[in-house]
Amino acid sequence: MRFALFLLVFSWLAIPQIASAKILSATDKVVEKFMALDFDESEGVSWDEYELMVMGRMGDRFNLMDANEDGEISEEEYRTFWTKQKSQYYRPRRE
Repeated sequence: MRFALFLLVFSWLAIPQIASAKILSATDKVVEKFMALDFDESEGVSWDEYELMVMGRMGDRFNLMDANEDGEISEEEYRTFWTKQKSQYYRPRRE
């Protein structure tokens, strides 16, 4: 009896949320992530907001390449980085 009551209450609470859940396409998800860059909530991403994201990613990538953390990327560090990471940036063409 308790289980039936629990199930009834759970269904009453969960069904409206499940029914109203919005299914997002892959494009919708990408656009939603991009629009999250709109920190000032102006309903548009400004150059400054976009640049902040790009600079953050550049800094992260630089830090990945600079294995010995000396503030410079040597030829060997770059070669090692590129060998490990190139599969993320280049995919074989399928014809």
